[in-house]
Amino acid sequence: MSSKNIFRALICVAVILLLISTAHAAGTATIHGAVYEWYTFQPMENAVIEVNSTPPQSIVARYGLYSFNLAPGSYLITAKYYQNNTLTSFAEESITITDDGDYVLDILLFPSYDEEIVNETELSEITEDFEEDSKTIEEGTDSSLFYFIVLIMLFVIIRFSIYAYKKRSSENEEIMPKIDASTPEELNQTIETKTTAPLPADLLEVMDIIKANDGRITQKELRSKLKYSEAKVSLMVSDLVQRGLIEKFKQGRGNIIRIVDN
Repeated sequence: MSSKNIFRALICVAVILLLISTAHAAGTATIHGAVYEWYTFQPMENAVIEVNSTPPQSIVARYGLYSFNLAPGSYLITAKYYQNNTLTSFAEESITITDDGDYVLDILLFPSYDEEIVNETELSEITEDFEEDSKTIEEGTDSSLFYFIVLIMLFVIIRFSIYAYKKRSSENEEIMPKIDASTPEELNQTIETKTTAPLPADLLEVMDIIKANDGRITQKELRSKLKYSEAKVSLMVSDLVQRGLIEKFKQGRGNIIRIVDN
């Protein structure tokens, strides 16, 4: 082959390589953007930006800015920020490139609380401690303490139940006292033995109403049977209580009044 033909062949190869290079450059896209801190929205300077291209690319975002040239396809862009060799912020963004052009993708870095912060030694120690605690519980090494606490709780519940029952019984006895006198004549005898002073007409009227109701009545019902005001009825009831002729017991929101027996 002559030198002239060799020269022509070299020119053809150079042209083909130039065309391939131009076509390849035309088929790539530029991906760029800024990296921000999630709380202040300030640029995260010196964050590490990686993309899973072929081959993988990685840059340090000076002034919080980054840029990649990528061919059409789907990619995962990862951003990491380290302080004292410890990962403190992390983010991942997916992007699909369909043709050449300019793509803007800003990344917001969030605090990293995953297992990457904890080194393998610390994670192993935590796991071993957790397994030992679980084994201790399963084997029941603290069962005696558990049963002791249960017994104390049962004792407190039983004592409280007995106290509540006795208190309820005593309240019922006070609310519903037994009246020995069963006739108006016997009730009159009771009144005469308690006091020798004559009663005013209004107090006698109150006593007659109580006697007519078998010796006991609610204060509300007594008030409905009298023409006096509620304050007046309350004063008359208090007067009869001081004279020792009646007793007053609290029941719910009202009072029960009964004639005192011997």
